[in-house]
Amino acid sequence: MKEEIEIRDKKIGEDHPILITAEVGVTCNYDLEMSKELIDVVNESGADAAKFIFWFPEEIMSDKTISYTYETTDGEVTENMYEMLQELRFSLDEWRELKAYADKRDVILFSTVNSPGGIEYAEEIGLEAYKLSSWDYNHHPLWREIASIGKPMLIDTGPVTPVEVAKVMNIMEEEGNEESVLVHCFHTDEHGEMNMRALPYMREAFRTLVGYSSKDQDTETDIVAVTLGASYLEKRLTLDRDLPGHHHILCLEPDEFDEYVDLMRNVRKALGVKDLQPSEADLEERKRWFRHIVADQDISKGTTLTADMLEGKRPEDGISPEYMEFFVGRTVKKDIEYNESLSWDDV
Repeated sequence: MKEEIEIRDKKIGEDHPILITAEVGVTCNYDLEMSKELIDVVNESGADAAKFIFWFPEEIMSDKTISYTYETTDGEVTENMYEMLQELRFSLDEWRELKAYADKRDVILFSTVNSPGGIEYAEEIGLEAYKLSSWDYNHHPLWREIASIGKPMLIDTGPVTPVEVAKVMNIMEEEGNEESVLVHCFHTDEHGEMNMRALPYMREAFRTLVGYSSKDQDTETDIVAVTLGASYLEKRLTLDRDLPGHHHILCLEPDEFDEYVDLMRNVRKALGVKDLQPSEADLEERKRWFRHIVADQDISKGTTLTADMLEGKRPEDGISPEYMEFFVGRTVKKDIEYNESLSWDDV
């Protein structure tokens, strides 16, 4: 698998800025104007992408009686899942309009694809990458069809084992697709079960890029993810947490999302490189606070120097005290005053 991939003009890899995506797959409420507003928020925040979902409930659900319960700011709501997903859809023409709007705003549009209809829509509107969800790992025919298209695949992990990941990575390899990002995600509130070290594990075990999909408004684990090597981030975004529908209560609102993007950019910048590189400010401070060799008393010409005659004092300008032993036992060629700097020619 590649250590660097490119989606449109965005390079994804450890040596590039982290690619930040707003997760709006249900919080757009599948209202076209609301979706465009969310894309505007992404553009104005300096994030890179917005991720939606192609819902084709007839293609993914056999039991249409399943209910789904979620929290809102007004309390708990239970809906029939099939009927709910039927409402969370755009027509192909609406998707074309939304993709054109995202392109105009220089926002990459991703979508989770979990059915044949989703693949058809993705190709019709020209998506540059595919997002695959945690819940579709055992649908290998779907994975093979998507992998064979040859576009980058952003792959949630969640409830799967290393063996299950290995199987789909093997499918990608068989189809000649080397462009993957394994995205760590979880559905727990217990910190002890979040296992953020899965990120470096997946990067090393599968030789792939890794990312993180954040489940709520908190930023603790997002910061951890960046420090552990995530090259891709997803964060939930809504226009208003009071909106009807699920996941809004978990999301950041626009002003908060702006702050989040700045924070994550700064965390990534602060990581720097795998080297010890003092900042310019540190080097300036060093000049003031590092030491050099001076006489710790008045010393007459012809005196043989002893250790107690010398001291390392600030600032740095002069000979480093690490060379103190060079001077001990040598004879000075001139009178040297207290606190006067020593030079190599003085002995």
